[in-house]
Amino acid sequence: MELACALHFSGIQLTFDQQCRVVSNAGFAALEISPWMQGKMTDRTVKSLKKSMQKTHLSFSGFTALYPPNMVLASPIASHRHSNISYTNHLIKLTHELEGRTLVWGSGRARSIPPGTSTRKGYAWLVELLKTCGSLAADKRVKIAIEPLNRFESGIIHNMHEALSLAKTVNLESIGTVYDIYQASFEEESFTKPILLANGRLAAVHVSDCNRKIPGRGHLQFEPVFDALKKIGYDGYVTLEATIGPNYREELTAARKYLERVMS
Repeated sequence: MELACALHFSGIQLTFDQQCRVVSNAGFAALEISPWMQGKMTDRTVKSLKKSMQKTHLSFSGFTALYPPNMVLASPIASHRHSNISYTNHLIKLTHELEGRTLVWGSGRARSIPPGTSTRKGYAWLVELLKTCGSLAADKRVKIAIEPLNRFESGIIHNMHEALSLAKTVNLESIGTVYDIYQASFEEESFTKPILLANGRLAAVHVSDCNRKIPGRGHLQFEPVFDALKKIGYDGYVTLEATIGPNYREELTAARKYLERVMS
């Protein structure tokens, strides 16, 4: 396991170059980013990001918060669904180009089934997107990781059982799941059983405390979680995804040290 860091929830307004320097200086191995929150990922942006990661000796773990809130993945409009597939395939190609591993398929508002669309039909359209894009992901050696999100953030896929059910319906090796301890604190009966249930399907891990602050600033116990991750042989990234205060450099370093301690 290696530690990555995502700053899209942090409230810190930093360019990708600044993010690379801050994350590297805090001692993380990789950076995870949203492809739209800081503007469009143009060829120039990608080239600059690659250069910044090389300078700071960072790897790219992948993309998260994939879809802008105005996108509707289960749209009843066929042309919109086609555009959603094209957009997702573009992110897969970018992930491959940046030598990343995963697309964290969360974005609860975008993937929720819209009013007026039946659950059966909307779910089938989500499966269609994942099947189509999952084939390209397999070719590019990228994983699409379905993230369970709590009922306040998403109208569908709230726990690991539901995420695995969708992954198994798609039935491609390139489709995995995400374990997020913050989300699990809302929807799961146990913090460790979802990890054991996911087993080899687990493709990404997100961590923050119960209040979305850095680990150690709430009351969640992380040691059993890392024991479970070791038990299934998880060897991917563990990504810090937390809100950060104005002393972000100190907080990120503190988070990295805390996670290294509980991982050991």
